[in-house]
Amino acid sequence: MKKGLRLLMYSVIIASLLVGCSANEKSVSGSEDKIVLDFWTAWGPDSREEEVGLKVIADFEKEHPNIEVNVQVMTFDMLYDNIITSINAGNAPDISWGLGEWFSDLNHADALLNLTPYYEEWEDKDLIYDNVIEALTVNEELKALPNYLGNRALLYNKDILNEAGLEGPPKTWEELIAMGPIIKERTGKYAFGISGTGVRAPQELIMYLAQNDLQLAVRDESGKFKNTWNENPEELKRAEEVFQFYKTLLQDGVIDPNGRSWGHQEEDTNFSLGQYAMVINGAWMEDTIEEAGVVDNLGIAPPPENASKATYLEISPYYIFKDTEHPEEAWELIKAMLGEEYQEGANLYKSPRKDIKGEGVWAEGYDGLTEIGTVFPQVSLGKVTNDMTDAVGRVLLLEEDPEETASWLGEEINKSLEANGQLSEEAVRSE
Repeated sequence: MKKGLRLLMYSVIIASLLVGCSANEKSVSGSEDKIVLDFWTAWGPDSREEEVGLKVIADFEKEHPNIEVNVQVMTFDMLYDNIITSINAGNAPDISWGLGEWFSDLNHADALLNLTPYYEEWEDKDLIYDNVIEALTVNEELKALPNYLGNRALLYNKDILNEAGLEGPPKTWEELIAMGPIIKERTGKYAFGISGTGVRAPQELIMYLAQNDLQLAVRDESGKFKNTWNENPEELKRAEEVFQFYKTLLQDGVIDPNGRSWGHQEEDTNFSLGQYAMVINGAWMEDTIEEAGVVDNLGIAPPPENASKATYLEISPYYIFKDTEHPEEAWELIKAMLGEEYQEGANLYKSPRKDIKGEGVWAEGYDGLTEIGTVFPQVSLGKVTNDMTDAVGRVLLLEEDPEETASWLGEEINKSLEANGQLSEEAVRSE
């Protein structure tokens, strides 16, 4: 039944793409010398991204009267499915907004345009963070540009910490764990929130791994990867410590036991309602916090560290697809979306531009976090991120031993790399 429904869904998607293609042809034939750029995006309804984005695009069309931008808005889930389907059908859009987790799959499919020649000539290139450009570069070819950065900071409720008699937020894992029983006893609320399921669970896990000086997979000279935890006792120990951290959060009452099954919606909503004291989260929480009326109680600090300072650097890219017939025009549109008007209006506290930071608690709280950001390795992530989520569940729900969980995850990552032809030859020989 599920397979039948999925095939039906793909049939509907393909049909809609064909309709879009026909409409595009009519637009071109009806406008002499008019270039039509298909731009797919996941703007939220009535969001600032949508409001400012449509204005910037309208201004772009006025400045480029020979270009028409055909904007199609859809959810992220629909966006990914439609991109994959359109690539397989040879009918990809010119440009799409997307998630960083898709980057390796799209690049592995050889679907992305090499942006290096355009980027090298761009007058604003030095305004983009170097480590962000590095994360989007494969074999010295830039394959995407950043739309926004979803850096993660520690958001905390000042009133809850004050009620608990605490002077400020924790700076280390140890301090966070120690605060848990104090906050629970004095306020009746839990100290911390996590996402045990959904897309944010692996994002949080990779941050904690980086805070304990661990990589998910190491690249070799050939450009392939392997997880090395089971080959290196010290690395396996550090991975064990990460999963023990999760287990201690639960056992010591630092997190709500219900949080083991929270996705990002519950994590965000419950914090904004003041149901727990602290959470690792992004600047997109600004609207949610304001709507809840607790912005005056908000504090923002770097995430608690362990062996190192680190956070998760979420890069939401703009993708220009290799089969576009209008690469120069698509590049000009991307430049407009990375210009000051859109970035200040839509991405004030999450812009990839160094010169756009905003003011106040959000700007101050997220300043400097890009430089300590960690990203997923450039590998196919579908099964890897699922296994990461399962690993968190093994510790929190099944009460599995942290060392066994770490070892299991390392093995599963390498199995996934091998299945996708991305496993280091050295790892293959050593098995």
